[in-house]
Amino acid sequence: MDTEQEARETGLGAKALKGGSLLAVATVFERLTRLGRNMLLARVIAPDQFGLMALVLAVLALLEAITEVGVAQAVIQNARGTSRDFLNVAWWFGILRGLVVALVALPLAGPVASFYDAPELEGLLLVAPLTVVLTGLASPRVYALQREFRFGATLVSIQGAALLGTAATIALGLWLQNVWALLLGAVLEAFLRFVLSFVVAPFRPSLRWEAQSRRDLFRFTKGMAGLSLLTFLIMQADVFVLGKTATVDDLGLYTMAVALASLPLAIFSKVAQPLVVPVLARFQDDMAAMRRTVLRMTRLVWLFGLPLAAVMAAVAGPLLTVVYGRPEFSRVATAFSVYAAFVVMYMASMVTFSVYLALGRPELQRRFTLVRAALVVGLLYPLTVNWGPTGAAGALLASMVGAMGFQLMTLRRITGLRPVDYLRTLVPAVVPTAVPVAALLATSALTDASGWMLVSLAMLVGGATWSVLLLRERHEIRTVRGSSATPGARQLRGRTGSPST
Repeated sequence: MDTEQEARETGLGAKALKGGSLLAVATVFERLTRLGRNMLLARVIAPDQFGLMALVLAVLALLEAITEVGVAQAVIQNARGTSRDFLNVAWWFGILRGLVVALVALPLAGPVASFYDAPELEGLLLVAPLTVVLTGLASPRVYALQREFRFGATLVSIQGAALLGTAATIALGLWLQNVWALLLGAVLEAFLRFVLSFVVAPFRPSLRWEAQSRRDLFRFTKGMAGLSLLTFLIMQADVFVLGKTATVDDLGLYTMAVALASLPLAIFSKVAQPLVVPVLARFQDDMAAMRRTVLRMTRLVWLFGLPLAAVMAAVAGPLLTVVYGRPEFSRVATAFSVYAAFVVMYMASMVTFSVYLALGRPELQRRFTLVRAALVVGLLYPLTVNWGPTGAAGALLASMVGAMGFQLMTLRRITGLRPVDYLRTLVPAVVPTAVPVAALLATSALTDASGWMLVSLAMLVGGATWSVLLLRERHEIRTVRGSSATPGARQLRGRTGSPST
């Protein structure tokens, strides 16, 4: 790799890091605030009410998935995504999609409530589509700014709305103490997101649909068509199946456990995903740089994700009881542990399928997602019927493992990335995962430590592990920078890839 190319990669990395640092801090704060909200409301709202809300969100997610065409990704990926003409077409797409979802959802409210034998669902489903309509009204210029690594608008409109909505949900929850507090809080958050998006990323729509922008958007969305529906089958089908095969109470327990296990994924998708596609898109004509960047990102996912998931799984029962203040949450401890493993694998897959979006070939991501969806459809019902929440989480994990094999073969064909090189990114995470887990399991088996003590110890052990990893990463980065100072070192990196991978 020549000096100019190396400088290009380094400059992009620095720009992405600078643009994403504030977003990362804000997202972590927002997600911790949501966790605090759940911890508080779980003590005043019964689990079955969370189960009802899970069904409402799943129905909305299904309708959104059917109509999702990837407008945000199109804005970020397209070279003309920042133009007013392109943004205008994207905005109208969003509005039409929101209206379609609402018009379909309203007549389905009664039948869905009857199917799940839950009359309360009907009223909830008549109000819930407001969130989709309001989301479609938001300014698309927020996504255009992400393409330039300017995340201030995202910070205010999304994280800001989330924090305000969380505060409102807490107030409503303490007052109403039922599922309506959760739904009204979600509607208010969507409204705030719409208003704030136009405050920080002003955009004036028009009735004119510029021909080139329309063609570009249609071309991209054609490749995205059906992709979100397949993703829905992976991420939400467990709620539909459990809602029918288990009690609403068990569904509520499972939903809250999944919410905690998904915390790393929620942060990753809000912080890393907006960075991954724009960064990879800069290497559309340089597959060697594309491979190096994918391996570096994936290695970091394993390095920090696996120890976190393993530590949470080692103290799953006490952790859920301490967080939500109800001993019945220990019933879904195994499901929580399995889902935590699924979350880490899903995060890694987000890096790899972002390659397809960066290359403007979303149809390849659709193929990968189709494989996962097919596996989920085949595994979910039998595993859930036999093992309940644990079976539901296990079906998601097994489908991800199977689909990743297909993913690696596709990546090799498209980018030249060898599966063996990808699997090597797991190696540095093995010891950092094994050591803290062994310490926690030994403490639990050999002592009578309380739940609070085990959770506190897990936080200490996990924090120490991450600190060691951060120090090691800083040292390796400095080593790489120093070794790249000579032409010989640059030539070696060009042949073998980054030493850190």
